[in-house]
Amino acid sequence: MVGRRTARDTARLVDEVARGDRLLHEIHDPQLRETVRLALRLHKDPFSGPDAAARSRIRSRVLKALQPRRPSIADRTALLFEVMGRPAPYAMRALALALAIVAMGASTAVVSAGTVAEDALYPVKLSSEQFRLALAGSPEDRAVVELSIAEHRLAEAAALASLGNEDDAIVATSEYGEHMANAAAELSQVDSLDSQTAMLVTQLQQRIDEHRATAAAVVARLADDPTTASAASVIAMIASARGPLATDLSAVAAIAQDAADTADQAAAAAERRALPDLPPAETSTDDVDAARAERIAQRGLDAVKSTTARLLTDRGSKRERAAEVARKAAEEAKAAAKKAKEGIRRNTTQIPRHG
Repeated sequence: MVGRRTARDTARLVDEVARGDRLLHEIHDPQLRETVRLALRLHKDPFSGPDAAARSRIRSRVLKALQPRRPSIADRTALLFEVMGRPAPYAMRALALALAIVAMGASTAVVSAGTVAEDALYPVKLSSEQFRLALAGSPEDRAVVELSIAEHRLAEAAALASLGNEDDAIVATSEYGEHMANAAAELSQVDSLDSQTAMLVTQLQQRIDEHRATAAAVVARLADDPTTASAASVIAMIASARGPLATDLSAVAAIAQDAADTADQAAAAAERRALPDLPPAETSTDDVDAARAERIAQRGLDAVKSTTARLLTDRGSKRERAAEVARKAAEEAKAAAKKAKEGIRRNTTQIPRHG
């Protein structure tokens, strides 16, 4: 082919070769021949996308994969870990800490149940007792808790007396009377003194008889040992009955009054130990007046000396603290006995008096 080639000439040659009017080797220009050959090749193998059927199959497969399905156990587990790992670490830590504190508090309360005064965990025991009282909603429930606390004080008094710790044993004895009086006073506050309340009063009296029997056994054991014979007199305050009850008292009021007398007797013993020059409780009125006058005169001479010595002596200060705590318990017991008497009077139905 001679002369200048144009795009139209190239297109014409492609058409001629494609129709068979001209053979490819008949084109003498090698560059033009290569161009025609490439054009024919592209015409035979053009790029083709998926046909309509293929597109329909692809669309159905994609839509089927997008349809929702029920979550599996693996999906739920993965979601749980994702939720716990993202926003809730502080909440989970707080919950774990709270559970640990509750477990430690419960175990500490159990361990402290058998402690006595001056033990490291004794304040924990006292706190747990107050917590139990706060949770008790009815007078009957509070009476049961007070009875439980009183029995703890009885066990403490016996253990302390066995150790020869008379001061703390006296305090525990006085507090025993306080809580027994509180238990009776709570039962006296019940609006309707029905048969169930009467049964609780009977059970309370039975427990008191058991307490006295237990205390009597402790007294017998301690009295045989010279080192604890003096402490046996402390437990004897619980073992001994107070004497005939007033005929005008109901069973509840009689229990409260008896417990208050026990607490008062223990407080008086603690005060005599703190102040040895006090006259004994059974001294007559004339002897008391003479002893008091003599005591005042003596104190007028060496008041400063005796007071200073008492404050500087650990034994004396401990006895004074014991006397103070025991007297406070005795006053609480007296108030409970008074509350029991007034509560019974407010009720129309009286509980039969314990014979």
